[in-house]
Amino acid sequence: FWGLLYASAKGLPNAVLGGPNSPLPLINGPGLGDQLVFAAAPPFFAATHSSCDSFNQAAFSPAGLAVVRVNQSSAVYDVAVPGQTAHEALYQINPITGPASPPNCSYASNPQDPTAGGLQTLVAGESALFLPILGAFANQVSPPNPFTQVNAAASLHPTLATVWLGANDLLKYTFSGGNPAASDTPAQMQADITLTIQKLQASGAKVVVANLPDILGLPQFFPEPALPQTIQTLTGGAVPAAAVQALVLPYLQSAYGIGPGGSLTETGFFGLLGNIGPVIAALSAGQTPSPFLDPNGKGSGLGGAYLTDALAAQVQGLNTAYNASIAAAASTTGAPLVDIHSLFVQIQTAGGVPINPPKCCSLQFGGGILSFDGLHPSNTGYALIANAFIDTINAKLGGSIPDVNVGAIYSGTASFGTIPDPYARH
Repeated sequence: FWGLLYASAKGLPNAVLGGPNSPLPLINGPGLGDQLVFAAAPPFFAATHSSCDSFNQAAFSPAGLAVVRVNQSSAVYDVAVPGQTAHEALYQINPITGPASPPNCSYASNPQDPTAGGLQTLVAGESALFLPILGAFANQVSPPNPFTQVNAAASLHPTLATVWLGANDLLKYTFSGGNPAASDTPAQMQADITLTIQKLQASGAKVVVANLPDILGLPQFFPEPALPQTIQTLTGGAVPAAAVQALVLPYLQSAYGIGPGGSLTETGFFGLLGNIGPVIAALSAGQTPSPFLDPNGKGSGLGGAYLTDALAAQVQGLNTAYNASIAAAASTTGAPLVDIHSLFVQIQTAGGVPINPPKCCSLQFGGGILSFDGLHPSNTGYALIANAFIDTINAKLGGSIPDVNVGAIYSGTASFGTIPDPYARH
């Protein structure tokens, strides 16, 4: 969204976002982590390379910037570090874990960190991406200002800055099974967002701050009541909704505690879908199915299998509290609030957005607004979000930034060359 906002504000073609002088911190192929591509069978994704190969190892060294970044020597204005929580944006000064290494490709834990046994897998993402994103700022940020994301942004002395933090706090809480050490408390969230805005304002920037959608309404999560119809739809009717309703739902509740308020994650859903035939056959015969959901999956990071009713309620409560904290921080600092929460509610209520109907776009899995991980927006979704920021900037700060042409982003006529949005259905 930020790149589209930047291009629109500067009057630049969107294609510049993928070029060597892009204001975005572009990562070389094959990509950090293990980039996913489509596969023919569940879970329908395969990795392009190992997450602990030499390319990923280079991300943990300052010298590795030349290896992992396309544009390591050009000016970068988007300093967001994927995976960082609101607190980490203010205080993380280096990778928290070490690089993944054989034989099991796990991330090396810091033995002096008391959470090493449980939470360090949740910080692997921002650890691997901290230096690739911010490494070029190492010499621009100096004491008394530590080398952090917020201080890197302030060192640019921007005229306008956007703040959108908190989603990673929610996700880390969710995928740690509700471990409170995984994220900010609502009070700390308010303090952290307030300080972030104040630091940017002190650098000379006008600041807008965004709130959060209800993450359990995103297609990463498959609510239990919708499972019968969803499975029937995705199997082309081969698995009737009535069989799922009568057999599978009671089993999910008795075996895993997933009731009407709970959800399967994307990992859990495709695990069920890939085993749906044998599961229904076993239940029909009065037998216990072979386990297909990891009972500990809800604590295994992004890839946990499910949320119980109780955990889902806790997540929704924290989501609501975080939005109240963000609103309070905006009020305290005078920063206009970009209401992403209401945007997503409007889309959900309307059943989608009429972009090149009937193909696109909705918040359903594969509906075109979110990518196939069910969490991050597609190009089309980012264009909608960019316009929410633009409209707030124009209305509250007297800006005159043109809206992004969402239909053109969807079709590819104005986005990254002429490539249609790969995450939307064509």
